[in-house]
Amino acid sequence: MSHLSKIKTSISNTKILQKTLDDYGFTYECNTPIDDSMEPIYKKDVTVKQDGKDIFIFKWNGSKYLLLADLEIWDLNIPCERLLEQITQQYSYNSIIEESIKYGFTRTSKEILQDGSLKLTLNRWNST
Repeated sequence: MSHLSKIKTSISNTKILQKTLDDYGFTYECNTPIDDSMEPIYKKDVTVKQDGKDIFIFKWNGSKYLLLADLEIWDLNIPCERLLEQITQQYSYNSIIEESIKYGFTRTSKEILQDGSLKLTLNRWNST
């Protein structure tokens, strides 16, 4: 019998989540109802697939996404927690880029540091 583990995230923007999943080459579907034994999962949910099978779900709880995964049958070559760390980092990067564009900034450089963190340089020119 499978059991879905629910992991809290800080992810709240569906568009940026989809961009992040695209960055990692994931295939996904939005608003696909499935049965979680107690309640159907749908609305702003994002179901991530591999080889036609659901591998994990980002479930909308009204303000943020929860990552739902059956860790007993997890079949990716990266631990779930590590994958979520990478997705969260890329999501944060995509959020910063989207917000900075709104205020007239452009990205001038992106450097991955030895500890795995990102160093991002943005520029904005004043017209005066």
